[in-house]
Amino acid sequence: MTTGIFVTARVGSTRLPQKHLIEAHKRTFIEWLVGRYVHGFRDEISRGEVKVVIVTSTETGNEKFRELFTRENVTVFFGDNDNIPLRHLQCALNLGISYIISIDGDDILCSVEGAAIVREKLLQGAAMVKTEGLPLGMNVMGYSTEFLRASLNHVNSKVLETGWGRIFDPSRIENIELNNVPESDALRMTLDYEVDAEFFKTVISGIGDRILQISDEELVKYIVEHKLYLLNKEVNEEYWANFRRQQQKED
Repeated sequence: MTTGIFVTARVGSTRLPQKHLIEAHKRTFIEWLVGRYVHGFRDEISRGEVKVVIVTSTETGNEKFRELFTRENVTVFFGDNDNIPLRHLQCALNLGISYIISIDGDDILCSVEGAAIVREKLLQGAAMVKTEGLPLGMNVMGYSTEFLRASLNHVNSKVLETGWGRIFDPSRIENIELNNVPESDALRMTLDYEVDAEFFKTVISGIGDRILQISDEELVKYIVEHKLYLLNKEVNEEYWANFRRQQQKED
């Protein structure tokens, strides 16, 4: 049974256009994000147990992802424009994926270690697994394709983009607490504004190629010790206000 690491991204962001294609240390953000998972799951990929997939929509411009990822170990899938979980289901059925690890393309330094833990729990039979305890933008969730299909059967909304994890029955979710990294409520490691881009550029350039294999603990320690969270702290309240506003539109 194959696990898909689904990186959800699209080019047409309005607040920060083509944000995934911004460069840092000679690569685009999405290349660093995908590269971390390709490196972390390289053995499983070589054995055909894991596929890394950019899951995007059919909107014009998203073909740029295909131009970036021409190598065989990264697939680009084009699916539903407005419904992310449906897009995931379309991709899973098309590629023969039994288990999905869902990575938001805005979470440039999302935890590879967390993904490995989530995958192991799914292989053991969990319907859905989420990590907790990491900074915003590092936690990981995953679910079986069958659980995703069943969850979508109870949803009427055609637009599911913000906070769409609400479609899942919380009683079926196994939460895994990760306590091995220093906590900092000030950390918001997700790409939404220009200052977020500066944050990621600074982190990646400072650490260099070692970003592909750095541990969660080392990564957070580096950010906290250098106080890099101050680079985008000013927009934290605006981020959450926009998140809630968008979610209300979809409800």
